[in-house]
Amino acid sequence: MQAEVRFNQLLTSNHPDKSIYHLGLKTTQPLNYQPGDWLMVFVENPPSLVDAVLAALHLTGQETLTVKRVGEVTVAEALQSHLEIRLLAPATLNKLKRSFQLSDWPDRQAMMDYADGKDLLDLLSDYPLLTGTAVCDCLTPLAPRYYSIASCKEVVGEHRVDLVYRQVGYQQRGRWRQGLVTTTLSQKNEGDWLEVALSPNRSFKLPDSEASKSSDIIMVAAGTGIAPFIGFCQHWFAASNPVKKGQAWLFFGETHQSKSFLFESQLQQWVQQGLQLRTAFSQDQAEKVYVQDRLWQERAALWPMLMKGAHLYVCGSQKKLWQGVEKTLLAMIVEQQGASFEEAEATLRFWKKAGQVQLDVY
Repeated sequence: MQAEVRFNQLLTSNHPDKSIYHLGLKTTQPLNYQPGDWLMVFVENPPSLVDAVLAALHLTGQETLTVKRVGEVTVAEALQSHLEIRLLAPATLNKLKRSFQLSDWPDRQAMMDYADGKDLLDLLSDYPLLTGTAVCDCLTPLAPRYYSIASCKEVVGEHRVDLVYRQVGYQQRGRWRQGLVTTTLSQKNEGDWLEVALSPNRSFKLPDSEASKSSDIIMVAAGTGIAPFIGFCQHWFAASNPVKKGQAWLFFGETHQSKSFLFESQLQQWVQQGLQLRTAFSQDQAEKVYVQDRLWQERAALWPMLMKGAHLYVCGSQKKLWQGVEKTLLAMIVEQQGASFEEAEATLRFWKKAGQVQLDVY
C-alpha cells in the first residue's frame, strides 16, 4: 500500500543529540486500524552499504542468484531490495556456520550475542573467508520495520496514520551507522511516498468496556514509546466517545523537559480533560529520575486501581524501560500484599497472562 507524506515534523529541534519526528501519512486505501496496532514500513538498503558489501564479497554485483518469492535477480538488486544486510540474524549465522564449516557460535545465544549491533559488513570484516554468492544464499529476507501507530482513525480519519520515530545514527568500529528506515523517513518531505502495510497488535489494546471489570488505564512510556498512547488518548478523550470512563494515567520519561517533552501541548490539553500525567526527565536534576520512580511514588493511588483490574501498558525499550518498570511492579506487589518475591512474580505473570499488563517493548 502506498502512503503520501503529509508532514514530517521534527519534535526536538532544540536538542543537539536527538532527532525525534512526528510523521503524518495519507494512505491510498482506508486503514481499519485500532490504537495499539503497528504500521510496517518498507525501504531498500542504502547503495553505499550495498557497494561496500559487494566489495567485501569480491563480487561485481552482476552475478545472479535466486531469491525466494522473487526469482532470479542480480546480486546487486538482491542486496539492495530483497536481502537483509543492515542487521545480522542468528539464522544467517547458523546457515553460514554450516555452509563454511565455521566452529564459532556454539549455540543460539552465542549467535545472538555476536549479532547484537552488527551488520553484514562487520561479519565480512571479521571473517574474510566469507566471499561469493554462497554468502548471499544464507541471508534472510529484507524485512519491513514495525512502528506503533500514533493516531486513532475515529479522530484523524481512516486514510490518515501517524508515526513517531527517532532518527538512528551512531559511530561504531570506525564506521557511521544509520537506522535503515529512520534515515529514509527523516529525508522525506511533504508529497513524497512510502510503501506501508498494517499489522494488527492484538495483545496491546484498550480495555473492552463491556468485557472488563475496570476501564482504568495506566500507560507507561519513554521516548518514542509514547506513540501508541497518543492513539490511546485520542480515542479516550474524543468528543465522539461520550461513554463514561475510568481514570487514565500516563507516565512519560525523557531526558530534558525543555528539549524532549514530546507532544507537550497536546498532553496538557488532555490533562485539562482529566488525564493524570506524570513525567520524569532524567537529566534535569543531579539525581536521575525515571518513570519507574514516578510509578513508585504514586503506588498508593495506583494499587487500588490495579486491584480493581486496571490495565497497565508499557511501551519502549525492553532493557531500559521494562526491566525498571518490572522491578518496581514487583516491589509494589511485595509491599502492598505483604507477599514474598516469588509470590509477587507469580502475580505479575498472572496479570500478563490475563492481559491486565500488556507490553509493546523492543
